[in-house]
Amino acid sequence: MFVGCASVSLEAEFIPLSPITIEAMREIPNHELIAKRIPAADGNRRSLIGFAHTFNGYAFLAGEEPSERLSGDWSDLSLSELRCLLFWQVRSDRWSGGLSTDWPSLWSLLAVIRSRVEAGALE
Repeated sequence: MFVGCASVSLEAEFIPLSPITIEAMREIPNHELIAKRIPAADGNRRSLIGFAHTFNGYAFLAGEEPSERLSGDWSDLSLSELRCLLFWQVRSDRWSGGLSTDWPSLWSLLAVIRSRVEAGALE
């Protein structure tokens, strides 16, 4: 043990994950999306972040640069591309320390995703 450091027990208290956390970490394919389960634009950032992580943007882009594929008008993007854009913006927020996020834009993007799911455009 280092001088001045308190001893730390390796048997830390186990904190189980909630079912909501487990669900948020599971990938959800487009065909399984249900509009009423997509977070509402109510300012609950944790729900938006959780939903964003139900899509694997890394695998979807397969090494492509996101800005090359996901720039432009959202109406030109598929549901998968919209979800990938949300994923990348949330990841960018994480790595920037949360200081550069345009939350109103993310809520708007989430609303577009919800409207596509409601319309059955699950491609």
